[in-house]
Amino acid sequence: MKSAKYLVLSVSVIALASCAAVPVTDKKLPFSDISTNWSTTDKASFDVRDGWLNDLKIAELSSFVDEVLANNPDFQATAHRMEAAGFSARVSRGNLYPTLNASFGGSRQRVSNPDKTSNSLSLGFDARWEADVWGRLSAQTGAAEADYVAARYDQEGARLSLAAQVTQTWFDAMEAQAQVDLATQTVESYARAVRVVEKRFARGLSTGLDLRLIISNLEASRASLSSRKNQLSQQKRRLEILAGRYPAAKIMATGDIPDLNGDVPAGLPVSLLERRPDLQAAKARLVSSGYSSQAAGKALLPSFSITASGNNSSSNFSDLLRFDNIFWNLVGNMTQPIFQGGKLRYAAKGAQELFEAEKQVFARTLLAAFREVEDALSSERALKEQVLHTGKAAENAMAAEKVALDQYGRGLIKISVLLESQRQSLAQQSQLISVKKQRINNRIALHLALGGDFSGPEDIQAHTMKYGDPKGETNEGNAL
Repeated sequence: MKSAKYLVLSVSVIALASCAAVPVTDKKLPFSDISTNWSTTDKASFDVRDGWLNDLKIAELSSFVDEVLANNPDFQATAHRMEAAGFSARVSRGNLYPTLNASFGGSRQRVSNPDKTSNSLSLGFDARWEADVWGRLSAQTGAAEADYVAARYDQEGARLSLAAQVTQTWFDAMEAQAQVDLATQTVESYARAVRVVEKRFARGLSTGLDLRLIISNLEASRASLSSRKNQLSQQKRRLEILAGRYPAAKIMATGDIPDLNGDVPAGLPVSLLERRPDLQAAKARLVSSGYSSQAAGKALLPSFSITASGNNSSSNFSDLLRFDNIFWNLVGNMTQPIFQGGKLRYAAKGAQELFEAEKQVFARTLLAAFREVEDALSSERALKEQVLHTGKAAENAMAAEKVALDQYGRGLIKISVLLESQRQSLAQQSQLISVKKQRINNRIALHLALGGDFSGPEDIQAHTMKYGDPKGETNEGNAL
């Protein structure tokens, strides 16, 4: 597996080529010092997968992730905020169109002398339309729509992050269960050793010190078992809370921690990193800030609007719809800001500074993305070696424990050698469980850093056609 240098920083792909109306170009973004550190000459090879969650081949986990996505309160709140951003975009888009209002009124008057009662009914219409001559309203609409895109990517990011968190917590619970099982086996092992020492002590072949030391280890192992059981309960409650369940520690996350047989592909294209929802959301917010800056600057220019009104009044309702007495007017207006105490000018400068700040936020997000990928790839290599060597260490430590117990029973070694072999066996087996879980969690972190599985660009396009895109509607299922 080669270094993450194959993740090429292609600003023209990731940045803002699709948003020509926004006042920003590749050269204006602070990427020149980053792009020189990445090679563009290596070809990437693809290990196409249907989805990183399916790779784990645990049906119960996949079903539980679906349950969490359907019931998790934080994720549902993110979904509602996304929908609210969509409605706000529609509100802003409505400013481009004329407004039309209708009014209806009625009154009744009575005069005492002479005694007379009169009725008055009125019906009116008012219309207004502001011509978007300078594009100020269009810029405001563009900002709102970019905010909606950012919200959709925030939801996508929350979905991916939540799925990764649930999966990692699931394996944390599996590790806790495996540690409980190991602690149970350790108690049984120490109990067997106690029986051996007791027999030797009864025959005068062992001292009381040997017996007390082995009993001390047995009681310590029982205390460790109690602690492991408590940790398992806590992990189960974490899973239940994520799914919106009552934390009763009843969920089951059993089974052996699977081995990761497949390696990370030798080359990872930049398009995988481009899929990251947080990167796309940062880009959308940069676009929104650019539009807002444009709108603030154009607020200094004149605005043109047309207003029209018409009304009719009558004492009889049937006469309201007759056009004989209709009064109407049509007015064109031009409004030019002259003196606002500098508010509009300062607002435009402030919006421009916010736009520049968003450029730096985008750069920081991109750098963080590369760091996360680099960290995950580096840890992948290290953890793979750790699993290999820890497995061999655990295998030899277990064999040594059996030999030590047999030799002590025949009086060939001291009690200290037996106790040390037991401690080594427990430590290596426990370490093997932990490091296997760490490698799986690190692989999940790599998928999270890449924004999905290891599929190449063509597979991403097919994936988008099947599952939908954050900018559009989802057609079926979810693709983790």
